[in-house]
Amino acid sequence: MAPQKALESIGKTLSVQYERWQPRARYKVQLDPTVEEVKKLCSTCRKYAKTERVLFHYNGHGVPKPTASGEIWLFNKSYTQYIPLPISDLDSWLKTPSIYVFDCSAAGMIVNAFTELHDPSGSTRDCILLAACE
Repeated sequence: MAPQKALESIGKTLSVQYERWQPRARYKVQLDPTVEEVKKLCSTCRKYAKTERVLFHYNGHGVPKPTASGEIWLFNKSYTQYIPLPISDLDSWLKTPSIYVFDCSAAGMIVNAFTELHDPSGSTRDCILLAACE
């Protein structure tokens, strides 16, 4: 399958699966987004979701592994290079309640960075993280 067709197929399949689990929810698939597009999408989703949970699914296969500091990789505007997106930025845009699915190699690095971001002793963060790790 051609790379673009594979990308579209993965996006459509994930959307269908999520719609099967939660048919009343609204879903927006963003294939190979830029950092700016992710920021706008997160802000828009949070605005419309109000106090409901927002789902963020990152399929990072085919891009570099997350960094030790928990950065995921997105494209620049011209799609010529990867740009790191710190998990702290993503978390500040998505806010809570939220659920993150990190479907990529070494996703445990993202989980570690996310937990370091928040004080586990007294934090009332309403986040669920699902990650492919170990």
